Amino acid sequence: MTPEAQSKLDFVQARIQSIPEKWRLCKVVDVLNIRNNMRKPISQDERHTIQGTYPYYGPTKIQDWISTFEQDGTYALIGEDGDHFLKFHKMPQTQIVTGKCTVNNHAHIIESGTSCDSEWFYFYFRNRNIINFLSRQGAGRFKLNKATLEKLPLLVPPLPEQRKIAKILQTWDRAIATTEKLIDASKQQKKALMQQLLTGKKRFAGFEGEWVEFSLAELCRKPISYGIVQTGETTSHGIPCVRVVDLTKRVLCTENMVTTSQEIHHSYKKTILEQGELMMALRGEIGLVRLVDKTLKGINITRGIARLSPNKGLVESEYLLWAMRSESSRKGLLAKAGGSALQEIALASLRKLRISLPSLSEQHKIAVALTTSEQQIDLLETKLIDQKQEKKALMQQLLTGKRRAEVDE
Repeated sequence: MTPEAQSKLDFVQARIQSIPEKWRLCKVVDVLNIRNNMRKPISQDERHTIQGTYPYYGPTKIQDWISTFEQDGTYALIGEDGDHFLKFHKMPQTQIVTGKCTVNNHAHIIESGTSCDSEWFYFYFRNRNIINFLSRQGAGRFKLNKATLEKLPLLVPPLPEQRKIAKILQTWDRAIATTEKLIDASKQQKKALMQQLLTGKKRFAGFEGEWVEFSLAELCRKPISYGIVQTGETTSHGIPCVRVVDLTKRVLCTENMVTTSQEIHHSYKKTILEQGELMMALRGEIGLVRLVDKTLKGINITRGIARLSPNKGLVESEYLLWAMRSESSRKGLLAKAGGSALQEIALASLRKLRISLPSLSEQHKIAVALTTSEQQIDLLETKLIDQKQEKKALMQQLLTGKRRAEVDE
């Protein structure tokens, strides 16, 4: 094979168009050290006898904490086998480990070389498609053996630029991690607030008196019903129709829903939703509840979703939404559910669910507090999505040299 042909093949394998100025296209074995001799497989039974504070790493995450360690330094890890290689877009393929730890025999250990840092390997292959280099191990499972790992192509900038890029991406990682921690903390706070406010353990100033218990049927101005639109009755254009899977989405958008024909829509008028009503999953994720706001009114529902029409004289829609999401309601619904592979709750059982209510004014106060808490989480989750997208775009530029990191001389 001629050098020119070899060069073209290298470019194809590396999935690059050109080599940036002062960068090199290398094989892993040429610039990094593979230290698999440092790996140590420890069975789960043995790990239970040596529990401690040092992480024990598998191919994609920490698998345990033990009292001994084999490594003490900074290394990059990449899995040897598994299905994570198919999820490179959304699941990191590499890990960076620092300090005392142990790595099992399902991850390769990458040590810095004289011209390439392990952190560069970590970022470069973190979300890179290397499926063409893998051997198949059954359906959906692949193996990256050491010989193939050695031949993986990677672009290598000068060390100062490597380290500047790594520093930039580490800053983004810290920002993302901070936002994720804020989201987790906010969710825990919301959960605690729900437990306190929806049980009356915590009352707002000025509110007193006993709460009154009703059945869910008594709180609805219309009989609780379920959707009757079937899967085969959907069309490419028509009236949006909510499915159970739609209720699991972070944002309900009619543009992404299946649709029903105008004729079917009007023949199923009793399940056409009005603003202020609730939709609840009757199967699968039982108790998953969403409010019908002004953007959703007039849509229909498929079988598997119940329609709840709150009696405004007894209960606020927003309060009933939160009451249905409470721990006690979820437990009550699951206790009434049947089925093995796919749990389902009958309308007769749903109608008997008991809900405790304070006064309408206190309901409003509680609903506002919980909705505000949820909105704060939504803002953080939107921020997290934006951060990840911006970092992804930046990585694509920095790791290919399309955007150069300025290095102080």
